[in-house]
Amino acid sequence: MGATKDTASGDGVNHEQRAARIWPVLAEMARQGQTITYGQLAKAIGIHHRALGTPLWLIQDCCRDEKQLPLTILVVHQGDSKPGEGFIAWDVDDLEDGMKLVFDFDWSAIPNPFSYAEDGSTVEDLAARLVQKPELAEDIYQRVKVRGKAQEIFRAALLEAYDEQCAFCGLSFFKALDAAHILAWSKCKGDDRKHRMNPRNGILLCSNHHELFDAGDITVTEDFRIEYRDPDMKDGPYSDMDEVVTVKLHGQKMRLPEQKKLWPDPDFIRERYKED
Repeated sequence: MGATKDTASGDGVNHEQRAARIWPVLAEMARQGQTITYGQLAKAIGIHHRALGTPLWLIQDCCRDEKQLPLTILVVHQGDSKPGEGFIAWDVDDLEDGMKLVFDFDWSAIPNPFSYAEDGSTVEDLAARLVQKPELAEDIYQRVKVRGKAQEIFRAALLEAYDEQCAFCGLSFFKALDAAHILAWSKCKGDDRKHRMNPRNGILLCSNHHELFDAGDITVTEDFRIEYRDPDMKDGPYSDMDEVVTVKLHGQKMRLPEQKKLWPDPDFIRERYKED
């Protein structure tokens, strides 16, 4: 998931909160098998129709990320009954079939992915709370209804904790930075589900190191040292860059958050590798 997005305008408008209010309106339209115009939707949530663009984009993006049907296909212009130019979630030459799929889908089974924003909270707000108090991970996880949003908040928290730099190599290209779980999402079950959003169960890594970390080629010790599986390069050949991103990191200490309370929890590291 790409994490933080600019969801507040210069005048402080909370577009995530607006998306939270729009979602149930569209879900009800789908249940009724009807479309809704931009003007009608704006009136339903009490804003000007020109202000619908960003929250509708957020909903469209969320549906695409979660591999759900394009709920925003139901918002149409009054004149031609077609979505606006910003709609990209479905083939515009096949709108009829797309709408039928949306009408036939049981949206009551899908929680509002923006429900966390009903009180005015944003992804950035919740991420900041996680950074300030990692122990709030359980409370925040219970507020977030979909995995994609939970991961978005988790990534935003790690970006702040690690000063937007890969913990292994220091890369700071925002789009190339991932939130890597130490104890995998799927392993955090039952009472441990709260650790899915615990900053201490994560490391901010660039995409390359994330892949190597998940594959087990690069590991982390309980005292935060980086280990590469082939430090003697017996499995070569290695390019110069291969050495830089793997072998030359072997034995080095990873970059840690400035605040010790955000350092990876050794218990999670121990649990990750206990079968190795």
